[in-house]
Amino acid sequence: GSRSLLDMRATGDFALVPDTLSVRISGVSRKQTGYVSRYDYGCLVPGSGVPANSTQSSCFLGHEGGKDYSAGRAALRWTPNEAFEANLSADVTVDNSESAAIVLQAVNPAAGGALFSRTCFPSGTTTNCVPYTSAFIPSDPYTSYASFSAIRPQNLFGPPNPLAGSTINFDPTTHTKVWGSNLTLDWKLSDSLALKSITSYRRFDSRWSEDNDVSPVSGSLGAEHIYNHSFSEEVRLNGKAGSLLDFTLGAYYFDQTTTYATHQFLPYAVPGFEFYGNDPVDASSYAAFLNTAWHLTDALNVNAGVRYTHEKKDYAYSRLPVGGSLVLGLDSLNSTVGHYDGSKVDYRLNVDYRWNDMLMTYASVSTAFKGGGTNARPFGPGQVVPFDKENLTAYEVGFKSDFFDRRVRLNVAGYINKYKDIQLTLLTCPSLTPAAPCAATFNAGDADIKGVEVEAEAHPTDALSIDASVSTLSFKYTRLLTGAGGSNITGLTVGQEAPGTIKLQWSAGIQYDFGLPGGSTVTPRFDYAFQGGFNTNAVFAASNRVAGYGLGTARITWKSPEDKWEAALIGSNVFDKVYYFSNFDLLISSGAQYGMIGAPREFAFELKKKF
Repeated sequence: GSRSLLDMRATGDFALVPDTLSVRISGVSRKQTGYVSRYDYGCLVPGSGVPANSTQSSCFLGHEGGKDYSAGRAALRWTPNEAFEANLSADVTVDNSESAAIVLQAVNPAAGGALFSRTCFPSGTTTNCVPYTSAFIPSDPYTSYASFSAIRPQNLFGPPNPLAGSTINFDPTTHTKVWGSNLTLDWKLSDSLALKSITSYRRFDSRWSEDNDVSPVSGSLGAEHIYNHSFSEEVRLNGKAGSLLDFTLGAYYFDQTTTYATHQFLPYAVPGFEFYGNDPVDASSYAAFLNTAWHLTDALNVNAGVRYTHEKKDYAYSRLPVGGSLVLGLDSLNSTVGHYDGSKVDYRLNVDYRWNDMLMTYASVSTAFKGGGTNARPFGPGQVVPFDKENLTAYEVGFKSDFFDRRVRLNVAGYINKYKDIQLTLLTCPSLTPAAPCAATFNAGDADIKGVEVEAEAHPTDALSIDASVSTLSFKYTRLLTGAGGSNITGLTVGQEAPGTIKLQWSAGIQYDFGLPGGSTVTPRFDYAFQGGFNTNAVFAASNRVAGYGLGTARITWKSPEDKWEAALIGSNVFDKVYYFSNFDLLISSGAQYGMIGAPREFAFELKKKF
């Protein structure tokens, strides 16, 4: 397909010992060139003061947004008798994709960070210095001048850095390896009792980098490395008591270690500010749960469940200078460990009633939580503080219906989610030392989410299908943490909409099956999906608004008479809409506003064979 797309998928099932031992092997590989082109700014604009580094006459450096990954999975199924079954699987993924498709949208040259990002070429000179301005915003939205390189400035204060004037170069590619295995054992103890064990082990190692000034000047770079290993075990006892009750009684254990290593180059904050971080985080949890399904009548069902969860996390900090760089006191965090320990009891109650073959109604209430932790970005030991879990109580009512001999389906749901002790990141923390700068997480408020979801599907004829869905959402803060004398320390107001709130989403699709002589079919299909806009910062501004967008997808599929061959021509973003997934508004601090842009129109041809 477009941009050299080559996507391959295959699955095969094989019997090793008939009716006893079988294996399934599957694999996937996808390669596609990115849709954002990076260019050498100094090469394109010779008189800019930025030196040319590209060896190509086109000044081309590479792409962003491309994919290059492969994955495989093997699953072994053993059924020695009717009472026992074992399933063992292992999988591996290797991803060497390009960096994310990030483009510069705006620059505030008067911001302190923009002034500190001023870069002199060559290093050590003071006569050829290039400021951070809107000159680095390309006219083409799918172009970037990010260099993923920088020149180290001299420290703003303190002893001079012997590395000043040297160059940093980061790899604009992601490198991720993931592998894991899973063992599931099922015992049928009796006609009404069964035992299941699920054991899993996984590891991943991921590296990537960012050029956060998205330009050739030396404002902000980051190289990240996260590696993790985890183990989990779950045991379930499933049973029933006649036709009245089905139940599941279980226990769960999870243990993991995640290490976050980073190399941060941040002269936009203070010239010379650069450090290495290496933070291991040990986390474990265990839980016990019981779920019951009561079939009180043929039409009335009541589902009730309860779960107890206990969590523990230890976060160790390390901040080291790079050469003689400034670390602004972050090295005082070395050997500091943050602790979190908490538990929670959650429940769920659901009642559904089937009025007839066409209509079922339901109502439910449930609780859940987002785990607590400790401040991941402290600026000193006095900011290493834990925060508690975020609690949620969810209420939902709705109905599911089929009409006209199941040719029309309509499902409607309405819900209210009440958040308590919502986790918010505060930029000013009067209860901590230092009070600023700060990026600590607090349980700083309550909030309500209200929404409605509607799904519809219609088959006016055997060949014609139409489907549509729409959802609305409202998210408002109802309480916010205050400082001394009722001062506003969150930067938010009660009643304010939360960042990331998408108020409206809808989609619609239509397809028609055309029968051909010989029994094959051709099916054209068109889908359109709309997502409303949202803001990314707590304090709303036009600069942190991600605009809403609608995307069209077209597909025409041919299937052979016995459905063994399938071929399709696919078009995505067929109206070639320019849209963004996200936005990072740092105009006040670093002077940059940048976003992740979506892919332009593209086409693909798909071929499938079943053996």
